[in-house]
Amino acid sequence: MTPTFVMLEMLNPMLEVARAAKARGLRIVVVNNTPLQTEGPYAVPEGFVDELVTVDSWSDPLEIEKVLLDVHRRHHVVGTYAGFEPVLPYDAMLRELAGLPHTGADDLRALLDKNQVRDRLREHGLTTLGSATLDEALTWTEWPWAGRAVLKPANGTGSALCFIVDGLDQLRKAVDTFDEVEIAHPLMREYITRTRGYVLEEEAKGELLSVESLVCKGEPHPIGLMGRYVLAKDPVVEMGFQFPYHHPRAAEIFEKAKDIHRVMGFHNGATQIEMMVPDEGPVELIDFNPRLAGTASMVLFGEAYDRPYAELLAALGLGEDIDFGFIGDTVRYGSEMILLPPPGLTRYESVDFPEPTFCHRRSRKPGDELSGRADQLDGIGMFVITAPTAAELHTAALRARRETRVNGEPLGDNENNVLAASPHIGRDLA
Repeated sequence: MTPTFVMLEMLNPMLEVARAAKARGLRIVVVNNTPLQTEGPYAVPEGFVDELVTVDSWSDPLEIEKVLLDVHRRHHVVGTYAGFEPVLPYDAMLRELAGLPHTGADDLRALLDKNQVRDRLREHGLTTLGSATLDEALTWTEWPWAGRAVLKPANGTGSALCFIVDGLDQLRKAVDTFDEVEIAHPLMREYITRTRGYVLEEEAKGELLSVESLVCKGEPHPIGLMGRYVLAKDPVVEMGFQFPYHHPRAAEIFEKAKDIHRVMGFHNGATQIEMMVPDEGPVELIDFNPRLAGTASMVLFGEAYDRPYAELLAALGLGEDIDFGFIGDTVRYGSEMILLPPPGLTRYESVDFPEPTFCHRRSRKPGDELSGRADQLDGIGMFVITAPTAAELHTAALRARRETRVNGEPLGDNENNVLAASPHIGRDLA
């Protein structure tokens, strides 16, 4: 049988991993719930996929296991790749069948449950934050913490259904709004709402950033930090990223990230772990994402290191050893910017991106109605921009945001386009 590389729920830049595998002469089999993309920068070329297997849902374990057992029986599976949370345990199952390096399916399910992650961190002395399940918190008669807490889905993505609360009254009000929040993307909606489980975590103080890593056969290799831009009027809403990002506590952050990887049992693949970093005091894990960072991160990392990052991901998917000598030798800085509609806009018609942005993505179709919310689920598009230095990038990225036209009008400095960031964003190493 021809050696086969299997993609599970191939979306957006994951196509580049499939291209890297195809260039090695491998057969490409895709197992998807959504149709293959036919437009935009990640449209799948005609005839590129050798076999498409369609599944009705990722929420039926018995049916998915039958599908994957059939794929394994009919193909010589030599590599796999997955980048969407609900499919990661199934990817682990297929990798185990194929004899490839993998994180166990049970360990992945634990990693995807924020309650279990916080419990494991506490067990190993890697967190000082208090937490509880929502069911437990709703039985309280007194608020146990001096400050605020974050309520979020135990299985969550994209900051959907996340609330900051400072007491029991606010907690109950947040719960009452659950059914009012519309999650447009069907796969995200199914994943976030299927368990109805939530975690309440004591709020960590500091700056939110992420550690981007490649883990090869049990050994974590942080490739860099990614800084955040947030919406100035609502810092919970992420609006953009900078990579690489220089932070004065970088060495300490990387060491804690390695400890967390080992405690959580992640064995092979890409990860993004979000950390809260104060000026002083303990660095806290906020979220462990056992997958590559979303959207255009593959492009950012490739630009930064001047190498096709998808080839590294394909190599990990194939279970190969990798020379990580390139880490730290970045040559360029990149930002991905997420755009919200201006306040009061209820109908989307167009978005036009300025030079020298690239990797454009339009999240809406002409004529789409807009909800008027200002969160990541109401985004209308995104772009990537790069520059030789962090300082030049910061200036160029904010200018490009202002010059982007929505329905023919520049976004300018409307309140849905004004960002906040750490003072370290846009700074180059001395």
